[in-house]
Amino acid sequence: MKRPRQFRIEQELLDRFDRINEFLAANGSEVIRRLIEQYVVEKEEALKVKVEDVIEMKENFPTDGEAYAVGKAENGKYFFTWGPEYPYANEVQAYEIPDGESGIKWYNTKKEALTDMNEAVEAVENN
Repeated sequence: MKRPRQFRIEQELLDRFDRINEFLAANGSEVIRRLIEQYVVEKEEALKVKVEDVIEMKENFPTDGEAYAVGKAENGKYFFTWGPEYPYANEVQAYEIPDGESGIKWYNTKKEALTDMNEAVEAVENN
């Protein structure tokens, strides 16, 4: 699903952008989407931290090929992660990804991370 987003751009820059797009018969919205995608991919890679230790992992949970895991990263923080990707990764995003098939939440203590994982496991098992 695409959502509209408003940006403030100096008129001179916008005029130059429009002239180039008109000459190239390019869709300005598509150009902006591609630039945003390039920026996001670049920053996602730059914002990864190494996993120092996997403290606890529940593999093939809640389905085959997925896992829940708690670990410690090189930034000294603890994380709870889930899904088919992040629990198995050697590097994880340094920011939270709270929703989706794969996600990660950050904590200051191992106890907080383990508590969140255990509550998530219980919630799945009780359904």
